[in-house]
Amino acid sequence: MPPQQYGTADQQQGAYGSPGGMPYAGVQQPSVTDRRFRDTGPIRVRRFSPALVIIILIVAAVGLSGFAVYKAGWLEAPLNNVQKFVSGVKLPGWLPFGNKDTTPPTMQDASVSNVTMTGALITWKTDEPATSQVMICEAGAGCMPTQLDENLVTDHYVNVSNLKSNSTYHYSAISKDKSKNETISEGDFTTLAQATTAALIISEIKVAKLAGTVSWATDKPATTQVAYGNTNAYGSTTTLDQKLDTGHNATLSGLTPGTTYHFKVISQDGSGNQVASQDQTFTTRSAVPTSTEVGPEVGNRAPDFTLPTLDGKQVSLNEFRGKMVILNFWQDVQQSRNELSLVQEIYVKWPRDKLAVLAISWKQTQAVTQAVATNKGLTLPVLLDESGEVAAKYNVTRSPVTIFIDAQGIVRDTVLYPATLKGLTQVESILNSIQ
Repeated sequence: MPPQQYGTADQQQGAYGSPGGMPYAGVQQPSVTDRRFRDTGPIRVRRFSPALVIIILIVAAVGLSGFAVYKAGWLEAPLNNVQKFVSGVKLPGWLPFGNKDTTPPTMQDASVSNVTMTGALITWKTDEPATSQVMICEAGAGCMPTQLDENLVTDHYVNVSNLKSNSTYHYSAISKDKSKNETISEGDFTTLAQATTAALIISEIKVAKLAGTVSWATDKPATTQVAYGNTNAYGSTTTLDQKLDTGHNATLSGLTPGTTYHFKVISQDGSGNQVASQDQTFTTRSAVPTSTEVGPEVGNRAPDFTLPTLDGKQVSLNEFRGKMVILNFWQDVQQSRNELSLVQEIYVKWPRDKLAVLAISWKQTQAVTQAVATNKGLTLPVLLDESGEVAAKYNVTRSPVTIFIDAQGIVRDTVLYPATLKGLTQVESILNSIQ
């Protein structure tokens, strides 16, 4: 028998896809009205679980108790102690959480020194190790930083260079600690002005005619050279001495005795400033006749000799040719000792290139000679004539005896015992007359 067709609305709603879904075989589906009445009725009351109620009551009791304890102040001291402990713990900086160093270094004693025309030294200190860098700014010309020194130090030194002379700069000294906290100190300084070059000054020009030596002084270290000749056209020059000095000496070569020469001195300082003196003249002395006799008398050529010094060196009279020479023969007697003090004074006062002073110990041992030299504080050369051989060449029979020899080796004056030197004025008068 074929299935019964649905003819009512309720039956049609039981079709596939309808709210009723698939009809149950052999079971009559309830109508919509029946279902509506079946689902309605008194609302059932929902109740909390007893366990949940207990938990809520416990939490409320604990919270109220804690609040009461806190308000009473019983937890203040323990909480403060915990807070201090936690704040005192420093966690490693690489952790993504915890306390971080945010305090910049403290900078002090920032200063500028060694200021030149083109640079300066900037220094400062920090209370913790930090980097070093300086920013230099010039008004209207921008700023430039020095190279960053990444070394972490507390004493900082930065040289700034390539600056303009006579210019004012603003500087910022910058330091960063290991946590990159930065501190800055600022200031100003002015570079030195370009120095104006003063002219070189030549003074004290002197000529040792017999030695052919010209000497002079300059107010600043400079080179040494002399131009000279028979006319003011010169024609000859000494070898240039490039050593920078304030005292100058140059020896002229090829001079003819009894001839007048023109000369000028030339010096150049380290900055390239050269100056020459005005033209000057001098006349060389006439040649000593080769027939001049050798002897201790005035006008004769002084007898040559070689004697040892207290320190063992050999000294010959001929090696002082071109200089004036004083020979003082002495023994350990009162008059000689007194005269030694004057001879020492002359030795100290007069230039070595003009005058040689020789104190000759006559017929005395080295020990006696050394004792007197030490007692008198002698610094001049002391020669030993223990045998008396050299004294005999100069007809010395009693002491003291003083002989003056000019730069050509000619005896020009003598002061023989019992006469003695009267003082510095007498000695310098004799020397001035023979130079």
